[in-house]
Amino acid sequence: MERQILFKCPRTGMNVQHRIEEDRPDGLPGNTHVPVRCPACMALHFVNTTTGKLLGEAQPDRGQRSA
Repeated sequence: MERQILFKCPRTGMNVQHRIEEDRPDGLPGNTHVPVRCPACMALHFVNTTTGKLLGEAQPDRGQRSA
């Protein structure tokens, strides 16, 4: 089964839709990054299959700071 993910291309700033396979090899966690060829810039990005966030993308600050 396939599903759509939406991510923002870091090179062009465009929102990109991509279809990924739901079938995962045994033992592969659901929260993992997969390589995706970006149609906006033709580069390879690593996209989280659960959140659609790019590898290395900054997480929003939740107001928590470490001491």
